[in-house]
Amino acid sequence: MNFDLIKEQDLNKTLDEKVLPALDAAKSEGEFESFDSNRLFWRSYTRPDARKSVAILHGFTESCEKYHELIWYFFSSGSNVYIFDQRGHGKSFRHVPDRTITHVERFDDYISDFEVFTEKIVPKDLPRVLFSHSMGGAVAGLYLEKHPDVYEKAIFSSPMIAPSTGGYPLFVGKAICRAAILFGGAKKRIFLSSEYPGEEKFETSCDTSFERFSRYEKFRRKNPDYQNFSPSYRWTLESLNVTKRLLKQGEPEKIKAKCLLLSAGRDDIVLVPPQKLFAERIPDCEYVTFADAKHEIYYSTDDVMEPYVAKLLDFID
Repeated sequence: MNFDLIKEQDLNKTLDEKVLPALDAAKSEGEFESFDSNRLFWRSYTRPDARKSVAILHGFTESCEKYHELIWYFFSSGSNVYIFDQRGHGKSFRHVPDRTITHVERFDDYISDFEVFTEKIVPKDLPRVLFSHSMGGAVAGLYLEKHPDVYEKAIFSSPMIAPSTGGYPLFVGKAICRAAILFGGAKKRIFLSSEYPGEEKFETSCDTSFERFSRYEKFRRKNPDYQNFSPSYRWTLESLNVTKRLLKQGEPEKIKAKCLLLSAGRDDIVLVPPQKLFAERIPDCEYVTFADAKHEIYYSTDDVMEPYVAKLLDFID
């Protein structure tokens, strides 16, 4: 599919003067009540001639606000787009008062939230496509294993099939988390993580495009609702338990959606081999590697973004 990539050198001008005004004109937003009566923030971007509906599941410490460029590519190519701040993120409900800590009681809460979001917010009148990134990819995988017939197609971008353990053996990481939780630290920041620094460094980021990184980093600095930075011990333990569930015998094989899994060659946030294994076990899944990309492929330099976005749009169509 033909599309106009927003070039890095023109990123801020194009987003501020063209993209955001057009998206704002098509935007609806609000809150929906989830399974446990807590409220989560959502947005939609709709057009009368839409051919598809794309739902987005963002990653760890992310939000609706991080996806304007990607939303634009989906929207301008003929899709309605639906996205929400997952619990513990952005403007949605949080379990902890410190907004820099990301916490969840159970990973299944994310799946239950997405079930409600899909039922209440994403209409059934058009074919539905699911885009997911990182933590959102784990949520998407578990959701699709449980609900194989709801989404016609699904995209996994750097999915968290298995998170990196920072050099620690998996059993050690789990043991540390369980001990901390036992002594009342479930909602506390894990010892390996620091407080939100107020200014993040591009060199240690998950991105290869300084312009794309810098735009959202500056936004985060000014907006406390979007300063998620560290996981809690409970979040960490829940994430470490995801791999076994996602790759359980017979589970990926249940997925009926046509799938596309996009892997980053320079990823140090999640492990790449389990992504390939997951893709191989889905009945209909294409696996593509972007060798020069870091974890957030959608915040890459233009030479990676061009084929990446083209792949997404061709797959949706």
